[in-house]
Amino acid sequence: MWKRLLGMPAIILAAWNLASCDVSTKKAAHPVPEAEQVVGDAIKALYMAASQAAPQSPAQRQVILKMAQEASNGKELLLVMRAAVGVFPADSGPAEQMERHVQSMVTRKIMELGTLDQLIEYATQYSVDPASARPFVERMFQLGQERSEARAWYRIRTAAFHLKVSDLERQAQFKADQLAGR
Repeated sequence: MWKRLLGMPAIILAAWNLASCDVSTKKAAHPVPEAEQVVGDAIKALYMAASQAAPQSPAQRQVILKMAQEASNGKELLLVMRAAVGVFPADSGPAEQMERHVQSMVTRKIMELGTLDQLIEYATQYSVDPASARPFVERMFQLGQERSEARAWYRIRTAAFHLKVSDLERQAQFKADQLAGR
């Protein structure tokens, strides 16, 4: 009898682990709605520090990198990209590498944490690495499955066009036309 009771904590722990995995899967599948996303005080402070630093300075670039690391929702990630505009000079090797690092980090995070509208905004305004373009559009498709209005799918098509993923662009066009009754 005691041997069976000693195994109970392991069973409870295993059940807890499985339950927590299920919650994180739901979180990844359904980001927090944009209306519930808040720009935290830490990101606001970093944004102000970036605006006060010398333009295109290493200090300003480090603040942008820290913002990208700390951003935890779509609103904050879009704010990072807005703050990064013009911060990284095009002709500088190390700065250019840092810019790519920031962009790839923000791209990866927004795919996980951003809403469909935030992903579309990001895709049409900022650079996405060609290697990430297909997964990025596929994530938009995943989030778009819950949308039944043609306008959302036309916007996905536009984003796929910007990212040069032509087969997914055609699929989005087909889905939009289908929903529009054409």
